[in-house]
Amino acid sequence: MKRHLFPDYSLSQFRRFLCFFLLVLSPYRLRAQTPPCGIAILQTEGPNTDERFVAAPPEQVKAALLKALPALGAKVHKDEGFHIEAEPDMALRQSIQQKNKESGVRGKYAGLGSLGKFTMELKEATQDGAKGSLLHIEFHHNGFVGRLGGEGYARPLAEETTCLVKLLSTNDPASNPRGLEVKDAGPPRPVMLPDATPLKILLRDPLYSKKLDKDSAGQTVNFEVAEDVVVDGSILIRRGALATGHFTNVQKTRKAGRHAVVDFAFDAVTAVDGQKIQVSGANEQVKGGRHNDTVALALMSPALGWIAKGNEAFIRAGTTYDVEISGQHTVQTGH
Repeated sequence: MKRHLFPDYSLSQFRRFLCFFLLVLSPYRLRAQTPPCGIAILQTEGPNTDERFVAAPPEQVKAALLKALPALGAKVHKDEGFHIEAEPDMALRQSIQQKNKESGVRGKYAGLGSLGKFTMELKEATQDGAKGSLLHIEFHHNGFVGRLGGEGYARPLAEETTCLVKLLSTNDPASNPRGLEVKDAGPPRPVMLPDATPLKILLRDPLYSKKLDKDSAGQTVNFEVAEDVVVDGSILIRRGALATGHFTNVQKTRKAGRHAVVDFAFDAVTAVDGQKIQVSGANEQVKGGRHNDTVALALMSPALGWIAKGNEAFIRAGTTYDVEISGQHTVQTGH
């Protein structure tokens, strides 16, 4: 009897083996970035209602609230001043669940609770002599099954909103690129900003591949400086200053489970004297999921795998990136 060097495996056995190799044995490198307030995963837990005082005016809290909603897989349905209603964004929710799974979150919904809608109210308030806002959030489960779960989005949404109020500056970098004003900038004098000076920048708004065009490559991405850059006792780059990057590649979701991919690079930051200073940092890439999962889906179920679309790519507002000054520059202080 003639012996074969390799055993005679069926096609289904081969597919299972290949999927195991792709998903488990192959390397998967995550990009270096710091999530807002150090919280990587927003898991739905706690009551369905949350009411708290936030030490900021309602306009500022609302801006943070609108930036926080996508992190819970939701989108605005109605915006009536300080009364806001939101509903699930299924594509965004699927992307967040996929990221959570890859981070090791277990459970049917991978850290996200059952579907539901938000009702949010804001009004001016005072607490212990300090002026601010009263933020009221209610989460309404969809259907009887959802209510049995006991999971609520109200608390994590309120915490994400409060985090962004503290994290993002009150400055609008697009209209005032030099950042937050200082009371005493000191006398004007030239100060050398050394090459490779480190600085942290924050993503101002959520980045969502569904909102981008496939020809977005080259378009600007706005960031803000997270903290003052001080050299020899002088502030050379202020908190809230404009930092910019640009998209280098945008791939939309496609059939065969191919996920969205967004690449961007960092370009420049604005100093106190208004000059644009080049920065450098490793190019960033965000995916809707592991590329290996795409191959596995098509292998395990060729009929469905080639029809299904991949996941959208998403990054939360307030995500922090470490970059550094490129080259040596002279900055005129006193501004």
